[in-house]
Amino acid sequence: MPVDNYEGAFAGMSYFLKEIKDIDNNLVVVSPDAGGMTRAKSFHSHFSKHGYDHVGLAMISKERKAANQVDNMILIGDVKGKDCIIVDDMIDTAGTLCGAGSLLKEQGANKVYAFATHGIFSGPAGDRIGKSAFEKVITTDSMQVSADFAAKAGDKHGQVSLDLLIAEVIRRTH
Repeated sequence: MPVDNYEGAFAGMSYFLKEIKDIDNNLVVVSPDAGGMTRAKSFHSHFSKHGYDHVGLAMISKERKAANQVDNMILIGDVKGKDCIIVDDMIDTAGTLCGAGSLLKEQGANKVYAFATHGIFSGPAGDRIGKSAFEKVITTDSMQVSADFAAKAGDKHGQVSLDLLIAEVIRRTH
């Protein structure tokens, strides 16, 4: 059976186009790891389609001690004085994500945001995000957020709806 992969980036773009001021000279899209660079480049390209041709692109290289244990993070790119959006496919416990957000602030980033299609938010994710360096962590509504997570993350988490994307998929298939 043929299937299509629909990116949640469409839903996140509207939020960031409204939220971030001076996008063209002030924004860097950041991949949290080498494996996510294709996703970050795709998200980055959406800004060009909206007329913003000077948005930067950066990547974080992670050195691991063992599986699921990051020993060191290195930023590849310049974020000093810029607003940053870390783009990922999903957020689970938010440990690596919050570490990446802290690294960007340490490297001189102005405001740090994150966008992920799926917010799994297990274990300590709510506490980590609530205490993090992020202005806001945005996810789509592909997964329901627990009341416990929402209380712990507070106003640092927001959701955008996939309703228009899903409606368009249905329209095109019928």
